[in-house]
Amino acid sequence: MFTTIAWAQPAGLELNFQRVRSGDRFVSDGNTTGSPYYHDQYHKGSIYLNDKLAATNVYLKYNAYRDIFLAVNDLNTPDELAQVVTKTQGMKVLLNNQEFITLPSVNNRYEMQYYQVVVRGKKVTLLKKNYKLFVEGSRATTSLTRDVPSTYSDRGDFFFLNPSGDFTEVPSSTKKVLALFPEDKKALSAAVKKYRLNLKKDIDLIRFIGFYNRL
Repeated sequence: MFTTIAWAQPAGLELNFQRVRSGDRFVSDGNTTGSPYYHDQYHKGSIYLNDKLAATNVYLKYNAYRDIFLAVNDLNTPDELAQVVTKTQGMKVLLNNQEFITLPSVNNRYEMQYYQVVVRGKKVTLLKKNYKLFVEGSRATTSLTRDVPSTYSDRGDFFFLNPSGDFTEVPSSTKKVLALFPEDKKALSAAVKKYRLNLKKDIDLIRFIGFYNRL
């Protein structure tokens, strides 16, 4: 069911929201490690559609396991009364000094997903697809064993986005990453060697893209 929430929305730009489902919110049973949320708390944010402000002063929280943003207009609102922001093409979400944009899934171009903008550059933008890995726990089977709690753990994949809107997953090896930039491969290889960059590390990948965008 779709609904419209009366947050500050400019005329002509209407966001859609859905009622929260039981699986969209997290109720801890006291025996679970971690949570499905990238942001455990709500943060005041704004939502843009095609670079035009569509909603402001919205409190948002990202459920990385479900790939949804929960929205409330009051921090005292319980999660069961929150609304789910309906994903649409050309959406941008800003909160807590972070930016998320919607792009098609790499596996299904008809399915929209949220990607975090890690580095925005003129030549290449570095994106991260955040998600949570859930492993169900188990009960002790004997007096010599212990209960194993269910766990949510952080995971993420990086992508390169070019100005044309094409994006590709960052390869797992430095050699394959460099192969994506044939015209600047020599300069980039020298930078990797000079600064001892390990492109499997987030911070070094960020430095690498920063260097490339300055070439």
